[in-house]
Amino acid sequence: METGSAVDLFAIVPRIGVLRDPRFKKPLLELLAHKDLKKREFAAYAMGALGDREFLEPLKGAFCELRDTKRAHAEDLLIAIIESIGEVGDDAAVEFFLPLLREPAQGKHALQMRRWIVESLGSVAQQGGTRSEATLLELTGHEDPNLRAQAISELSVAYWHRPERVPQEILSRICEMMRDQDRAVAESALAALQSLADVGCTRAERLFE
Repeated sequence: METGSAVDLFAIVPRIGVLRDPRFKKPLLELLAHKDLKKREFAAYAMGALGDREFLEPLKGAFCELRDTKRAHAEDLLIAIIESIGEVGDDAAVEFFLPLLREPAQGKHALQMRRWIVESLGSVAQQGGTRSEATLLELTGHEDPNLRAQAISELSVAYWHRPERVPQEILSRICEMMRDQDRAVAESALAALQSLADVGCTRAERLFE
């Protein structure tokens, strides 16, 4: 970490996730503030791999600093930070993400950022984040059909590893969204229900029967 190039650093992210050594914390925090954007990006992904909730505040701080200064060519780093917040899995991320989702989405970049955030909320929901799950459920009523479709998909994926525990409220909402006026949303809901049936959700299977 101290001497490697940015390319070398990215190669060790999986190993950091396996080792999860607390000695990684200090150098990663230092790299998150590095002048080299690629090294900062590595630090963000490595923090996500470690999954330590102590990293949530530094990641949020780095995100806000990048947005406030409008650093050019920082999109990859913003993606890394948002993804890593999801990987850390702290449900407190909801309070950070909600204001960003409520901002008017102006331009392609803002719309893309919304999608990254919803994906990150999905990662937290997979790890049992109840507030993230509730936020995704709320987003199924969003005016943007792309966000509605993505939220439905993320809710389904959140229960792939525990299909029999999917709440009836979510199953009912997925079925309801199959009648959405937007075709892409309706198709996303159908695919979500099918995926739950495929991974062993017996209630989803019965709905197809």
